[in-house]
Amino acid sequence: MNIVKYWYLEESFNMMTRIGMGEMMKLCHLLVMKTYMKGAYIHDMGQPEETVYFIKKGQVKIGHRDEEGNETLRYVLGRGHIFGESRIMGESGPSYFAKTLSETQICFIEADMMEQLLGKYPRLNNAITKISWKKVSKMERRLEDLLYKDAKTRILDFIKDHVSENGQKEEGGLFHAKNPYSHTDIAKLTSTSRQTVNNVISAHRETGVFEYDRHYIKMKLDDGEVG
Repeated sequence: MNIVKYWYLEESFNMMTRIGMGEMMKLCHLLVMKTYMKGAYIHDMGQPEETVYFIKKGQVKIGHRDEEGNETLRYVLGRGHIFGESRIMGESGPSYFAKTLSETQICFIEADMMEQLLGKYPRLNNAITKISWKKVSKMERRLEDLLYKDAKTRILDFIKDHVSENGQKEEGGLFHAKNPYSHTDIAKLTSTSRQTVNNVISAHRETGVFEYDRHYIKMKLDDGEVG
C-alpha cells in the first residue's frame, strides 16, 4: 500500500523532487487512503480541524451551510490539492463542509502527526506550504476573473480548467473528463445565473467547441492549457 501512496504523491504533488526519499516514505507510512462515493461528506460543519486531506482523484466542493440548512458553495478542489491544513499553517479558517462531487480518493493524516513531520523535516514544510498556496492562487484567479472577465468567458474558462485538471487525453489533442457539476454549480462558481450557463453551453455545443452532457465533457486543449 505504501508504494501506491508513493506513486500518488509523486504523480499528483511532485513530492519526490521537493522533499527526498526519507521524508517521502515517512509520510507514506502515516497516510491513510480511502475512497468516498459521490455525495459523501468528508468533513462537516462544526467538526474540529484534526485532519489534513490530500486529493488523489475526484472533486471536492468546499462550502458553508447556514442555520436553515442552505449550502453555499465556496470553491471546488481536484487532484493535487489539499484541504484541512489551516491548523498546521497556524491559521483559523471558518467552519466548512467538504463534500464529494464524484467518486473521490483521499489520502489523509492526523494534523498532530503532520505537525510533527513538518517540525522534523523542513523541506516537507516548504512543500506543503507550496501546495497550500496552489489553492490560494486558484481562489485569487477566480476573484480576478470576476473583475476582468465577462460571464461567457468565466463559464468557458471554468469548463476548460476542469478538463485540463481532471481530463484524460485522447487522439487529436482531445481531452475528456467526468462532469460532476450541475448548471447551478457552475453558475455559483462563476457568479453567473443558471440560465446564462445553459445558454453559453448550448451555443458552444452547437459550434463544436466542446461536447458536453451530464456525464462527460470533451474538448480540445493546447499543450500550454493542460494542467
